[in-house]
Amino acid sequence: MINCNGNLISSITEASESILQSLLTGFSVKETLRYQKNNLLFWELHYFRMMAALRRHRFNIPVEYTLIYLENELIKTIKSKDSIEADFLLNITFIKHQENIDFIISATKVLPFSVNPLDYYSVDLYKEELISSGFFSNLTYTNNSLRIISTSYSIENGLDDCILLNDQKNLAESIKGTLYLFHGNTIYTPNLESGCQDLSLRSAFNEWILEGKTIYVLKEQAINPFELQKSDELMVLSLNQGVQNITKYRKTNYTKGKTASLFEKFKKSLG
Repeated sequence: MINCNGNLISSITEASESILQSLLTGFSVKETLRYQKNNLLFWELHYFRMMAALRRHRFNIPVEYTLIYLENELIKTIKSKDSIEADFLLNITFIKHQENIDFIISATKVLPFSVNPLDYYSVDLYKEELISSGFFSNLTYTNNSLRIISTSYSIENGLDDCILLNDQKNLAESIKGTLYLFHGNTIYTPNLESGCQDLSLRSAFNEWILEGKTIYVLKEQAINPFELQKSDELMVLSLNQGVQNITKYRKTNYTKGKTASLFEKFKKSLG
């Protein structure tokens, strides 16, 4: 089932004419969330991220779009599925058409958070286009076209992923998630000024490390690509799959001993 403005429908073709028109001609802001163990993970972080994105794009936010209202609509979509005990990825799309806003929520069943679903994971830098390190690059929508193009590039070159650079030639993120570099007990990750997405999972994971729950020290900063070859381990964190170690970058091979135990501890903290 699909949730259109609070109405459950079995197919998008059943949506109202105004929504279908908005899909063709309107501008949209999207957010992906994860539902597991009867819980919307990081819901408050997602909510405030969505509202900030809508304000940045000059959407006239309806007063009824409260934290509780949108949470109830997401849960309603989940409950329309056969198994609410499963894990789901929820996509909520806000569409602007003239001065009106519509929302569409869909849910897809996924596997639980995992560690290293792929034993071999090869990456390279994508340098044909650069991410702006400006204000709007932290929003997912801004560089969607670049991610689609770089994904095609990675497939054409036999890669599992690519690392995107910003206009300062520093690391921004992986196509598939947030990038982390392990140097001993220090973890480096690109800061928001580098143009990476301000993802809710990234915020929650970074905050958890900064609380001192592990032996690691986290540093969010601008990172030169040469640091990749100096790292002990490289990790990609994503809402879709969890944690994936990078095993090869160009001629450099990496171990993957630290990230698995670290992410398992983080998962336990989620309840």
